Amino acid sequence: MTISATTSGPHGSAPVLLVSMPFGPISQPSIGLTLLKGVLHEQGISSSILYATLLFAEMIGGSVYNQISSGNPYVDLAGEWVFANALFDGQNALHSRYVDDVLRRQSPLNNRREHVPEAYIERLLSAVPHVDAFLDCAVEAVLARQPQIVGITSTFQQHVASLCLAGRLKAARSDLFIVMGGGNCESTMGAETVRQFGAVDAVVSGEGERVFPDLVRRVLDGQLVDDLQGVLTRRNVERLAAGPLNAPPVIDMETLPLLDYDDFFEQLDGSAVPRPPNTRVLFETSRGCWWGERSHCTFCGLNGETMAYRSKPADRAIRELAGLATRYPDLPVWVVDNILDMHYFDDFIPMLGELGLDLELFYEVKANLRKSQLVQLREAGILHLQPGVESLSDPVLKLMKKGVSWLQNVQLLKWGEELGINFYWNILWGFPGEDPADYEQMHRLFPLLHHLNPPVSLAQIRLDRFSPHFNHADAEGFANVRPALPYDYIYALDADARANLAYHFFYDYRDPRDLNGYTQPLFREAKAWRREHDRSALMLVDLQSHLLIWDLRAVAAQPLTVLAGCQRALYLYCDEVRSGRALAAFAEAEGVDPAVIQDCLEAWAASGLVVRGGNSCLSLGVPLGGYAPTLEVMLRLKEAASGAGIALDHDTRLDCPVLDTRFFGVDASGHPFVYFSALCALINLSINQELTRASGQTVAGITLDI
Repeated sequence: MTISATTSGPHGSAPVLLVSMPFGPISQPSIGLTLLKGVLHEQGISSSILYATLLFAEMIGGSVYNQISSGNPYVDLAGEWVFANALFDGQNALHSRYVDDVLRRQSPLNNRREHVPEAYIERLLSAVPHVDAFLDCAVEAVLARQPQIVGITSTFQQHVASLCLAGRLKAARSDLFIVMGGGNCESTMGAETVRQFGAVDAVVSGEGERVFPDLVRRVLDGQLVDDLQGVLTRRNVERLAAGPLNAPPVIDMETLPLLDYDDFFEQLDGSAVPRPPNTRVLFETSRGCWWGERSHCTFCGLNGETMAYRSKPADRAIRELAGLATRYPDLPVWVVDNILDMHYFDDFIPMLGELGLDLELFYEVKANLRKSQLVQLREAGILHLQPGVESLSDPVLKLMKKGVSWLQNVQLLKWGEELGINFYWNILWGFPGEDPADYEQMHRLFPLLHHLNPPVSLAQIRLDRFSPHFNHADAEGFANVRPALPYDYIYALDADARANLAYHFFYDYRDPRDLNGYTQPLFREAKAWRREHDRSALMLVDLQSHLLIWDLRAVAAQPLTVLAGCQRALYLYCDEVRSGRALAAFAEAEGVDPAVIQDCLEAWAASGLVVRGGNSCLSLGVPLGGYAPTLEVMLRLKEAASGAGIALDHDTRLDCPVLDTRFFGVDASGHPFVYFSALCALINLSINQELTRASGQTVAGITLDI
């Protein structure tokens, strides 16, 4: 059979249908399916995408769907459990005990400690009665398109629903060729999927863009696909199990098709599901991880068996991004790369800044960025970053093989606060060999950082397939590694099969430790950090002759410190991490005894104005400018200025919508002051703006007695 650009199935329908099943997100299209559709189109093969996710969201409600889809707590696999009874026809005797044993943590085998809220459990249970009706609708929707090949993507919590669809489709039309791919199908997981589920004719392990068109051509021509690299079938799976399984990866990223998400938005806008507030489009500039090639982070399994780093040329990436911005205006762009290409600071990022696309871009980055690089990112509109912080302890970071210091991590958070960049970062704990004293050090550190962006979460490390921790579990200090408990309640299969299908694993330690005992204080401090952040500040007002350090944190030793001369220069010099050698060079350049420098740093460290690690030092103050204090911070400033007796009640008119250095001054005697009337006017303006935002309409002329 020769395939032309007009190749189609019966009655003009596309021969290939690509399907995304629950619980894939409904806030974003599938970049994987979109790319597969694109490569097929380039080779003259017609295909379409069905977002069955939206069908289920219509049935159970968008908010319920989103809560389950978000997968929090992640390893509970609640979305997989929803479809498990349908997959195994109710044959799993443990299925009904899932809620109590897994979510309510009643099983003694469950090593998760925080209970799931009952409101979440109620919403989860409300979805289960809709499963059979949904699967009937999904089968009907697929068959109505009359495909010859159905390709189903499976990542995160999509595997069980995808297998349910495969089984019902094969029962309805035995001639359908059903192929699965995605993260849940890589390597051993894909091999076991083919072994256990007869409705799946083939699985693609690894990246599919190169092999999938060949598979489609062969199937449409009635040929076998068993000898295609990375394609697993029941005829070849045992023979290939001991050797390389993955399909050939994309080497030249420029060969990938441009992204066209019209399928998703047409189906989303045509459904009864309102657009989620976090609706976004996905974009890709690289694959693999350049840091992982050098030093694989011990807990990370994200890249599977394809670590080699590849990125798109800057001009191609810019052209594609500009096209997305034009095609889908007013939507944020979430970049799915595992790490930003550092060469992009020489071309892609400056080019992006020049375009002025006014996008909200998200990237994952390494935490050792320079301040000048963060400025570049801000100017390019890359305002959302996930840096690999993970800890604020050097010994723990070394156990992770992160390649950064805790001072560098704090430095990044401080610069982000100054530049208005949002960071999404976590604290991980539970590494074999970690010292509880390291967490005591972090516990003492957290209150000093209340003015910086707090961690999104604190969590015990997961043991994920493909991570060094999993691949070398015994050598890394783990014992009794077994599939995470939820798999027992989802798959009515033997233990070996469950282990092969699992991505998440539970474990014990060869060296037992009281994790709860030494991490609970950290949890409490993290909650305090989140609670205090919006009303905390360590604010620098540089008046050139004097540096005012306003300490509006709960731990402030005093609200205001004034520095001049060499002390001012030293504090500003420590805006970035300075080593002992750099500090000695500063002392020499300033003509100051190094002992005087050390005395200053020790005094500031005692007041929490700087932090020290060994001989290195970092100032914690954030300068006014790019940083705009919150209303709560300005109210604290007003109280502090009144209490210190430095409020100058002068009717100064400042045409400025944000707090900046013009609100402050130093008199001829070197005494600082605040233009109090101007500050109060700004506070009133901010209150009115917040009331307007809250009410949705303009609030005129409210002046509060503050």
